[in-house]
Amino acid sequence: MSSSSSSSFPTEDRVSALPDSILSHILSFLPTKLSAATSILSKRWKPLWLSLLHLDFDVQSFTNFNTFRHVVYSVMLSREVTLPIKSLRLKSCSEHVVNDINGFINAAMQRGIEYLDLEITTGKDFELTLTPNIFSCKTLMVLKLKNLNVNKIPTQVHFPLLKILHLDKVLFSCYEDIFKFPLFCPILEDLSVNDLQIRRGSKFISEKFISEASKVKCLPNLVKASFSARLNIPLFLFTWARILRIKLV
Repeated sequence: MSSSSSSSFPTEDRVSALPDSILSHILSFLPTKLSAATSILSKRWKPLWLSLLHLDFDVQSFTNFNTFRHVVYSVMLSREVTLPIKSLRLKSCSEHVVNDINGFINAAMQRGIEYLDLEITTGKDFELTLTPNIFSCKTLMVLKLKNLNVNKIPTQVHFPLLKILHLDKVLFSCYEDIFKFPLFCPILEDLSVNDLQIRRGSKFISEKFISEASKVKCLPNLVKASFSARLNIPLFLFTWARILRIKLV
């Protein structure tokens, strides 16, 4: 046998040969930025990241805000309307993205969004008016809002499928807006409220409103609730909670 002969290594790309369902499942564990980067591997990978069900965008993983904004828009606009978006997590520390948030939310709602996680850190005096459509989303099951100044919540709020609601460091325009969430979530199971604030100069909630709200059987399916805030929130909201954690600060 000739000593000059050398053994060759197989060049078959076994990973790319896996079924779409398996590859998509693998990509779902990565931030969307990294999932998108796989499109340069080969044509085989390009349609996969565009069909991901779970999208995760964090501005800190990008070199600058413009790149972050470009990638989010590219992902949203490149998807077919028939392709569902099960979850969307969006984290930004720029006020400039606020103008685009409602566009992202509406695009996700058109695709049956079930899980929405927003964390937008902006200036203290900057307020975000969320699209009214989000407050009557029929598919949303999980809603998490953090570091948001929310303004102008519609009179009618209805989350028929919402089971998890987390509000962390959210500034509302008035007391009544806080009540609109738990009063219109008929099957809510998990409620977490942390450091809620009310805009300066807003009126305290009226006794009439509290009286009317207390007559409603709020959150009958509530399993656990966590409350930590400076505001006085009537305890009747947590009457049916099996596990209740209250921290007064």
